[in-house]
Amino acid sequence: MGLLSLGAGVAIGYLIGTKKGQDRVDVGIENAKKSAQEAWEREEVQDFVSMASDTATRVSHEVAEGAKKAAKSASGALRKAADKADEAQEMMTDIVDEAEDIVEAKAQEFSGDDSSGGAGSSGTEQGDTKN
Repeated sequence: MGLLSLGAGVAIGYLIGTKKGQDRVDVGIENAKKSAQEAWEREEVQDFVSMASDTATRVSHEVAEGAKKAAKSASGALRKAADKADEAQEMMTDIVDEAEDIVEAKAQEFSGDDSSGGAGSSGTEQGDTKN
């Protein structure tokens, strides 16, 4: 197998290396170009190229339209999520404010600043806070 490949390589090199061989290769290339050009100009090939081009254009427009719809939908979902996050933040702020008010009121009760309280009520409330 190796000897056969070597022989073929030498023969091809000889043909390409000689003037006659170069002329044959050039003629072969020109014939291939001419055949390719003739095939390209055939009506059925051009019909196929036109159909493929139309299909590619249509599909690209459909994909672009689908991408627009998906982006619009995602944008709407993100806006809704952002609104919900804002609502949750407001609720958390309200809860923290309310908790601070409760802590402040309880601190006042325990410190005896409450007008209805006294030593007796302070003791009772301390017991309540342990539960």
